[in-house]
Amino acid sequence: MGEDNMQNQTNLPQQSEGRFTSRTQQGAPSADSSGQAVRQGRTDVVTRRQRQNVTSPETAAPERRTAPDQNLNPVRPPAGQESGQQQGQRRQSQPQVSVVGKPRSARKEERNPQPVIVDSPDIDSKKGKNGGSRDNCDNCDTNQNKEQKNKDQRKFYFQRLREISVLRRMLMLVFGLLFAWCIAPAFFHIRGIGVISSSAVMLFIFLTAMFWHLIDRNWTFKKAAIVSLAGLLFTVCVIAFGIVTGMMLKASLIAMPSDSANCTVVVLGCKAHGDQPSWMLTDRLEKAYAVLTEHPGVKCVVTGGRGDDEQYTEAYVMKKYLVEKGISPDRIYVEELSQSTEENLLYTKSIIKLNGLSENIVIVTDRFHELRARIWAEKSGFKTIYSACCETRSYLVTGYWFREMFGLARLYVFGV
Repeated sequence: MGEDNMQNQTNLPQQSEGRFTSRTQQGAPSADSSGQAVRQGRTDVVTRRQRQNVTSPETAAPERRTAPDQNLNPVRPPAGQESGQQQGQRRQSQPQVSVVGKPRSARKEERNPQPVIVDSPDIDSKKGKNGGSRDNCDNCDTNQNKEQKNKDQRKFYFQRLREISVLRRMLMLVFGLLFAWCIAPAFFHIRGIGVISSSAVMLFIFLTAMFWHLIDRNWTFKKAAIVSLAGLLFTVCVIAFGIVTGMMLKASLIAMPSDSANCTVVVLGCKAHGDQPSWMLTDRLEKAYAVLTEHPGVKCVVTGGRGDDEQYTEAYVMKKYLVEKGISPDRIYVEELSQSTEENLLYTKSIIKLNGLSENIVIVTDRFHELRARIWAEKSGFKTIYSACCETRSYLVTGYWFREMFGLARLYVFGV
């Protein structure tokens, strides 16, 4: 009995070995055959073995990866101790594994990819770890160019003086000084449409020259149309300003003949402070005093009513001033009802007729005011008109000159 058991125990390995042997003989490749197939670069044997091991999706066990054959990676001495024959044998014994799916040319291109140059501001603006540019190339932007790009991306910023062109600097200097000149009368309590308009024009041109880099950035059709329209309007205004200025100067140059005594001097009024004339009215009275002194037989008419902020009429202040200067009161006639240049000449016409004075008049006023006064004198019925102009003070001329432009425009367009 014990012998039978021993015999059965000894037969078990033989049976199992026979079972395994029969499987190998049925077609399953052995480890030696698969290793030899791998060394020869063949994959059909391995593929067949994997196909035979998988029976069905339900009963298929998870794939188990075994350690590679120890014979594939034999232990070799260090490279320095190998002979040439051993190195050749080692190269021949290394397995040749083929990769299925991509040709060798594609694998070669993957090992040595060609650089791709992308023109992107995001890539160009990236910096390296050391604060430098990402690519060390000659076309990389310098720090100054990067700073300029950062400025261009902002909506509003000031430029340094060295970054502004010479033409813009000249425009800023000229129109900055003109702005200071036009705004000066406001510090002497002289404010009006002339001071405001002239100061606004000079300030606009100054700011345009100063911030032209913001206007010129991101140039669009709408912005170009607006700038072109503004430039055209400004050009038209400059041309009209020049033409009207020439007409004003021409009207102021018709002077009274030196040997003529058959004339009547008409002094147009201006603002008065109490019983004292303003600076502009003082200049007109000084010019009238010079004409009356040069021609002792000439009569004079002072014209001007009382404004809302005036204590006395302008005509009263003017007569008082001339009498204090030495002119006889009998030579001076007063017109105290007018409130405008039109009324000044119209009411003066009536006084001249009533008193039998000469209708050849000499209008005493500022140079910029002479053209409009002449137009109203012609409408009032005067035929012979001379001019005796006084020079306006330099810090007042721009404001009053611009105001006179609006007065002439209203006169030509609306007739008033």
